[in-house]
Amino acid sequence: MSWNPFTAIVNTVGSLGSTYIEGKNAVSKAKSEAAIIGIKADADVKVAGAKAAHKLADSGQTQDYNLDAIAMDQMDKSIIDDLMIALLLVPIAASFVGYQEEVKAGFEAFSAMPDWYQWLVVGVYVVKFGMRGLLTKLMSGKLAGVKLK
Repeated sequence: MSWNPFTAIVNTVGSLGSTYIEGKNAVSKAKSEAAIIGIKADADVKVAGAKAAHKLADSGQTQDYNLDAIAMDQMDKSIIDDLMIALLLVPIAASFVGYQEEVKAGFEAFSAMPDWYQWLVVGVYVVKFGMRGLLTKLMSGKLAGVKLK
């Protein structure tokens, strides 16, 4: 077999072309793998953030529930709770026995009081009767049917 210069040139150029294409493929593959790793890392960060937010929400709701449960447990031990309930029922009872005008005047007087005082009274009842969860939902707008003023 004799040495053919044309065949040698074609083999050399073909080898160079093949090496160049393999290198380009390797670079492209490395870029794709790096992009996939970046996407996975971003997804992991988002998942971790969502889990953390969920955990905070759960612990806040659990804390509100626990405080409400404690308040309700303590209701059995206090005469103040009975007195507070009686005070809430006085206007209803009075309006049934002919004191509607006085009851209306009392509510008008209460509504004329400063907002901070009205919220203080509401807050005392909320805390005393373990209704923090209800107040939280009311304040966050989750109870859309209930209007605040």
